[in-house]
Amino acid sequence: MGKLPINEYLIEAFKRNKCKQVHQKVYKLAEELIRRCWQEDVFIVFTDGLRTFEDQAVIYGKGRSSYIYKGKQYGNPKVKKVSNAKPGTSFHNYGLALDFVTCDGYGKNIDWVVGPKWRRAASIAKELGFTWGGDWNSFQDYPHLQYDGGLTISHIRKGMFPAFKDLSTIPKMASEQIGIVEVLVANLNVREKADFNSRVVKVVRKGTRWKCYGKENGLYRIGTNKWVSAGRKYTKFTKLK
Repeated sequence: MGKLPINEYLIEAFKRNKCKQVHQKVYKLAEELIRRCWQEDVFIVFTDGLRTFEDQAVIYGKGRSSYIYKGKQYGNPKVKKVSNAKPGTSFHNYGLALDFVTCDGYGKNIDWVVGPKWRRAASIAKELGFTWGGDWNSFQDYPHLQYDGGLTISHIRKGMFPAFKDLSTIPKMASEQIGIVEVLVANLNVREKADFNSRVVKVVRKGTRWKCYGKENGLYRIGTNKWVSAGRKYTKFTKLK
C-alpha cells in the first residue's frame, strides 16, 4: 500500500470545504491528527470545516420537507437527514469542528464505512482533545470531530471559547515506532486488541520482522488493531537507537 509523503498528504487532507479556515489552534491539532494517523497507515481527509450560518442552513435543510432561514427555503426532502443543528448551533459555525472520512494513502478512494481504521482515527483525535460525534447517544455523527473543551454550544454562542491543549504538553505519538519485532516461532497469531482473548486477525511467519509501536498487557502493537505476544519464546524485540 503506497502513500503520499506527509507534507503532500497534509495538502490533500485539508483542501475541501473551508477546512483550512477553522480556528488556528483547531487546525494545528487537526494537522497533528493527520500526522499521527499517517504514521499508522490510517488515512483520513477532512470533508467539512468552517461553515457560515447559510452553509449550516443547507446542511440542516437536508432530509426536511421545509426549513426557512432568513426568508429563504432550504428544505430538501429528497436526501437523507444529516444534522439536527440549526444555523448558529453547530461548532462548525465557530471554526471548532471538522468532519472526516477514511480513504487511501493518496487521499483518494473515499470510504464511508465506519470500520476499524475510522475508529482508530477517532481514538487518536480524542487523545488530542477532540470530541467524537460517534460517541453521542442521541444522534451518532461518525464523521464529526469538535474541540469543545467541555463547553456546550450555549457557552460558545455567549462568546466563551475552549482552552486549547498545547501540543508540547501532549504525549508523543503512541503511533511512533519504538523498535522492531521479529517472529521466532513457525506461526504466530496476530490479535485485534491488546488482549490474548481477542479475535485473531491474521497469522505471521517465523523470521518476519515488524515495526513495533508500543507494548501493552504483554503484547506488542505491530499495526492498527494488530497485536502479537511479547513473550521471549515468541518474539524478539529490538529497540530503535
